[in-house]
Amino acid sequence: MESIIVHTKNAMELTALKSLLKEMNIDFEKFHNKNNFHNKKTVQKINDRKEKKITRTPKPKGL
Repeated sequence: MESIIVHTKNAMELTALKSLLKEMNIDFEKFHNKNNFHNKKTVQKINDRKEKKITRTPKPKGL
């Protein structure tokens, strides 16, 4: 099948297009060309930080 690249002008157009594609059960991929400067090491560091997030346990009140 063919591919179509669409350049929306604003967030409202993008949201409308995505909802239309979802309603019609058409598969689509997200591609962000603004943040393509990351190399593999940078992406790995970002993913490691997300996985490593420390969850704090709440302190008991009154102590």
